[in-house]
Amino acid sequence: MDKPLVSVIIPTYNVERYIEECMDTVLAQTYESLEVIVIDDGSTDATPYLLKQYEKNVSLTLNKQNKGQGAIRNQGIEQATGDYLLFVDSDDWIEKNTIETLVFKAQQTEADLVRFNGQSFFDGAEQYEKSVDYNFSSVLEEHVVYEGETLLDKNLKAYSASPCLYMVKKALLDAKHIRFPEGVLHEDEYFTTKVFISSKTMIYVDKIFYHRRYRVASTMTESTPHHKIKSFESYLEIFRLLETDYQSDRYTSIQKVFLKRQMLSIYNGLQQSQVEPMMKRRLKTINSITIKDKMRIKLSILRQKLKK
Repeated sequence: MDKPLVSVIIPTYNVERYIEECMDTVLAQTYESLEVIVIDDGSTDATPYLLKQYEKNVSLTLNKQNKGQGAIRNQGIEQATGDYLLFVDSDDWIEKNTIETLVFKAQQTEADLVRFNGQSFFDGAEQYEKSVDYNFSSVLEEHVVYEGETLLDKNLKAYSASPCLYMVKKALLDAKHIRFPEGVLHEDEYFTTKVFISSKTMIYVDKIFYHRRYRVASTMTESTPHHKIKSFESYLEIFRLLETDYQSDRYTSIQKVFLKRQMLSIYNGLQQSQVEPMMKRRLKTINSITIKDKMRIKLSILRQKLKK
């Protein structure tokens, strides 16, 4: 059997301190049928210079203008020719047997989606955090092919927005026209939701393959007033996109349950956002969240407080 080609998409932007570690772990993979696509998003530090040393082994594009991560990932998807796609952020790294293991499991089942575990660590720390932040083993089981309503239920209970924590068939993204929203933060929330509701089959590998770096001033950790406003506006845009899908006739009632749950989660986050009350007034124009939905959110918050 021919080995399927895996396209690894790595967007980069001002990561001169981390890019070599990331690249070295991708190029050290035990799986050989790889297409490594690196797209720099207009870096102003030494990142483009450092990337040129890998030019013979990767497909390298150096954009002059900064477009944002969603646009760069979409550029990578369009360029990819692989059977499967794997996203790796440029300040993270992966275990050397990651792709070989994922492809082996995918070939056994012809699954659209292969999920796996990840671990976070803090930049500058001498050792990794002991806890596994992205361990889905309490919900997902190995050697089980998930499909239909079970697949959606499991992905709701083990939801993580990061596209770096699964490998997905390129054909699925193309057939369902799944792409990242551009020009916003939190584009992962929309993309991953669409991947999860569109996948027909899924398997899980209970191993830590992905190592995710938390660093100061990243999208995950920044908390300035300007960032909070942009985050609020971005989440509101993601909500509107999900709302459009929910109100369309393209999805089954089961898929819409998943969409509604994601909408409620984002709506709750918007309500809790630390922004000016005037900004939150925009939430009053949302008609897809009913009084019953709002009561459900309040009950969920109450349950969480009682557990503490």
